[in-house]
Amino acid sequence: MSNQIEHQFDTFWEEQGIKVIDCRTCGFKHIYPLPTSEEIAEFYIEKYYREIKPFPYEKIDGAHIEWRKKFILNYPPYQEVYQKVVELKQTTSLRMLDIGCGNTLLAKYFEEQGWTGVIVEPNQDACDYLKKFRLKVFSKTVEEIDSLNLADFSFINLEFVLEHIRDPYSVLQKLYGLLLPGGIIRVCVPNDFSQGQMAYQEHYREKLRWVCLPDHINYFNFESLEKLIKKIGFKEVYRTTNFPLEFLLMAGINYYANPEEQAKVSPFITNIQNSFIKTGREDQLKRLYEHLAQLGFGRSIFMYAIKE
Repeated sequence: MSNQIEHQFDTFWEEQGIKVIDCRTCGFKHIYPLPTSEEIAEFYIEKYYREIKPFPYEKIDGAHIEWRKKFILNYPPYQEVYQKVVELKQTTSLRMLDIGCGNTLLAKYFEEQGWTGVIVEPNQDACDYLKKFRLKVFSKTVEEIDSLNLADFSFINLEFVLEHIRDPYSVLQKLYGLLLPGGIIRVCVPNDFSQGQMAYQEHYREKLRWVCLPDHINYFNFESLEKLIKKIGFKEVYRTTNFPLEFLLMAGINYYANPEEQAKVSPFITNIQNSFIKTGREDQLKRLYEHLAQLGFGRSIFMYAIKE
């Protein structure tokens, strides 16, 4: 995907002076014209974890590292990903690759289960932090991954990366080549321009408040992401989501625009989920999110696909 390609579209939106097109050429929505590769690299290497998602790297000490090591061993989201990968993969290899993970430590959890973990992360501060956990880290963008001579992975984690990069199709092609037959890729992106979001936007005549500039270039929903990974050659084998925040928006709770409402969102979701979990109904909550994903609802997309 590049500005040299003729991006064909009939529908577009204007937000913050930027055009978002429903691109027939690419099969998903993205901003247009696209930023250059140099502009994107500069943003993530120099600014992202300082301006958009700040993290106190300068305050990290040995006590934090030891606490974090113990914490991740019992961290439910990591346990759930690991269990799903073990369930779905059809190869005996225990090599995983995490792309653009920032300061998250899924690779460390997998290593504690006997896997070999490799990380590719463009931000140097994040790389230095991850190395403190004795992880193998390459300070590169995903577009540069060919230069690293990596291969033979049975699991690749691509969590909230595709929305940030210039050419999702070519990146997924590269990752397809690094995965063993029977290996699993996990792709996570925001669920944007979903039917729920559009119902909210059209009913209240609101802005496209989920358009996140300058860092989000691409916008996927379940349908467009499924079509993209199928085009690459992957076969989807599982999907789920998290709490459907679009339901709050449709109910008139505009947490985007109202700081008071925004402060209520996290406790609201926590209370709902704990009502299931702490009363022994965690399986019902899991199945609720799986069914919502099948209907295209939920704030995020968590999609697993296999290389056959």
